[in-house]
Amino acid sequence: MNKLSQFASIVGLAAALAAPAQAALTNNPGDIVPVGGQVDFEAFDGLITAGPEMLNGTLVFTGDPGSILGAFIADLNTNGLWGAGNKFAATDLQGELRFSFAGGQFVQGVGALVNHFEEDGTPRSVVVSAFGLNNELIETHTVMVNTAPDSLNEGLFIGITRPMAEITSISFSGYGLVLDNLSYTAPVPEPASLLLLAAGMAAVGFVVRRRKP
Repeated sequence: MNKLSQFASIVGLAAALAAPAQAALTNNPGDIVPVGGQVDFEAFDGLITAGPEMLNGTLVFTGDPGSILGAFIADLNTNGLWGAGNKFAATDLQGELRFSFAGGQFVQGVGALVNHFEEDGTPRSVVVSAFGLNNELIETHTVMVNTAPDSLNEGLFIGITRPMAEITSISFSGYGLVLDNLSYTAPVPEPASLLLLAAGMAAVGFVVRRRKP
């Protein structure tokens, strides 16, 4: 491969990394692949906090006042009941739960099992939003969740996937929101770092080639 072709390949890689991508809402946990990690909130014991709270070495939680990590029980009225030995995250009556990737890391997909307080005659919904570099809003969706009145720990998986790793945080907001089994793809460095790496490799390769007899 000549120098021009190598340079064109590097430029193409940089363009692919920098190109905008379309988000996709998913209700299938199997779309979060390969799984980089999952948080089930069992390590918390009814902690009422707005954060920031480190969940593991990767995720940081922030939420509205009254948010609970490791909640024990939640009556979702006509959407059933959450609890009975299963811990989860929950908002106060109305609020947001937000999960950010520490250390400038990005993921391609993230989602969780979600439900909310529901009552007859007052349809409610969950708003899920993904954010990228510099906390820029990438995509937002409004989703209805309906489960049986006698259901236990049931809900709808709500996630967002991207063709490339560019999600820095995800938020879920709603009325009496509950959330569990937050899963995400393997975190990668900031896309800008990858572009710098590609440029650095190109520069090193150019110098090595020039030194050859």
